[in-house]
Amino acid sequence: MFVKMLPVILRLFSWTPLLQLLLSGAAFFVLMVLITIRLLYAYGLTASLSSSAPHLTAEFIAGESKDETGLAALQQAFEQAESISAFSPFLKGTRTLKIESPAYVIGQYKFEAPVEITGIDLKRFPFAIPLEQAESLKNEALTTYTTKELAGQLMFSKRAVVVNEAMANLFAPRPGMAGEFIVWDRALEQLLAEVRIVAVLRDLLDTPRMLVGLPLARQLLGKAGVQGIHARVSDLQTLETVREALTRKVGGFARISSWRDGHHRQQKLFRVFEAIFWIITVAILVLAVVTGILGIYKVFVTKRRSLAILHLLGLSKSAFFVMLSGLNVCILAGGAGLAFAGFYLLSNSLHKQLVASFQTVLPIELPALEWTPFLFWNGGLFLTYTLLSLGFLGILLRAKLKLQ
Repeated sequence: MFVKMLPVILRLFSWTPLLQLLLSGAAFFVLMVLITIRLLYAYGLTASLSSSAPHLTAEFIAGESKDETGLAALQQAFEQAESISAFSPFLKGTRTLKIESPAYVIGQYKFEAPVEITGIDLKRFPFAIPLEQAESLKNEALTTYTTKELAGQLMFSKRAVVVNEAMANLFAPRPGMAGEFIVWDRALEQLLAEVRIVAVLRDLLDTPRMLVGLPLARQLLGKAGVQGIHARVSDLQTLETVREALTRKVGGFARISSWRDGHHRQQKLFRVFEAIFWIITVAILVLAVVTGILGIYKVFVTKRRSLAILHLLGLSKSAFFVMLSGLNVCILAGGAGLAFAGFYLLSNSLHKQLVASFQTVLPIELPALEWTPFLFWNGGLFLTYTLLSLGFLGILLRAKLKLQ
């Protein structure tokens, strides 16, 4: 029956099935682009923070300490912990600095602002903060350092430092080459040290930061102790497990926090993006469903006499509902398939363009996207779209096929 009546139904509905196919395909395609942006955003945010911050921080509850016994106990706990790839004692503080370069005209490369100074052990590789992944400035040969060369600069030069994007942007003009700078205490007009800025770390923070070796940090901050240990894990999936294990061991005298705890602004930004993602997704669904329903409703209004004739010829409402439901499901499945085919054909160029736009703000590589999230989200959209469409079809059939 369905096969025999299908040509009649298609002729009756004219262009509506094709328009529904294109409409659903566009909805599925836009959703897939949104999912791609969402995945890239999450990946880029994670990659950026992971390459500019320690994964775990153990901080002495009593604050800065010179106690070698407590530090040794903390180091032993990290040495015995699983999945720890690097750890280091650290010292952190904020000081209002005046920085200027003696190699340039007076007034150039001058900097005055509060700076967050973080010192870690740079004699031990890999570093607790992967500073070797920072963006190198040009050296004397007008070339940038490789990752190994930058690591060597940080390990063997006592004055080599890395600054973040926020601090580099405060220089006037922004330095493009590695160079020597004199650091003063702004309030006391006291000479603190001479440093050599070799790289810029893109950490998405708006606080000026300077990352240095532990001895230089003590010199700049005027402190002698340490505040705890920074560490990195080899597998982020085990982060919470390692954190809980360390808390059980050293919870009596140290507080363990993860890198996610210290970046509330970035996590809040991601939650805002998540909310926008949901709003756009729901808007796409509502727009597609309403447009599709209006198209079907228009056919029912304009073709009411023809539908009534079919009903008089013996086509029951239930049979008509089954036929239209099958046609609707086929259209939605075709739209999803059309979207997947188009997305697959355009995925390489689209992927590269999206990654290129993200790379302007996030230091990420070209990640491979898994298809599982796409199948999950499109399956949910397909199911929701189908149920809403079938519900409206049922309402129309009960309301519009009342014959005397």
